[in-house]
Amino acid sequence: MNIIIFGPPLAGKGTQSKNIITNFGLTHLSTGDVLRAEKSQETDLGLKASEYSNKGLLVPDELVMKILEKVYTQSDNKKNFLFDGYPRNVIQAEHLINILEKDNNTIDFVIYLKVPKEVLLERAKIRAKEENRKDDADQNTVLTRIDEFITQTVPAIDYIKGKNIPTLDIDGNQSIEIISQTIYQNLKSL
Repeated sequence: MNIIIFGPPLAGKGTQSKNIITNFGLTHLSTGDVLRAEKSQETDLGLKASEYSNKGLLVPDELVMKILEKVYTQSDNKKNFLFDGYPRNVIQAEHLINILEKDNNTIDFVIYLKVPKEVLLERAKIRAKEENRKDDADQNTVLTRIDEFITQTVPAIDYIKGKNIPTLDIDGNQSIEIISQTIYQNLKSL
């Protein structure tokens, strides 16, 4: 079963991803983790990605897609992924569908954690204090990340929904336990 988890920054994707991985034995493919691994291993792709991220720039789609495809194609088990942080836009969504189709594979389910902007901003304040997260301390930075999700990722979600892939839109403002239980029940029925 291949799953994508979507949600704006601070929606709880990381928390829910851990629960899904534990309950269903999926391989967690997080774009952030993959990019960090490529950089730390100083691969050609990782060094190219560092050129952008060291300047505070987003890593270009073409490079992110190459890195993700490399990790996916090198995996022994191509039918049990949880994609987290990918795709971030329509171009990446098309790419993901194409690389899966090459292996006669599909996206089986999409989870979309929806959280109002004001709740996300409040969570950012809390996380900035409790976890000393500098990226969450600046409200303008957080708003930029949220706006990027709305303008770039929401169209990717709509694109994937247009492919008739089962999607769970869930209120991410509920308790962690209720969200986890709802996700578990939906995935268990697949």
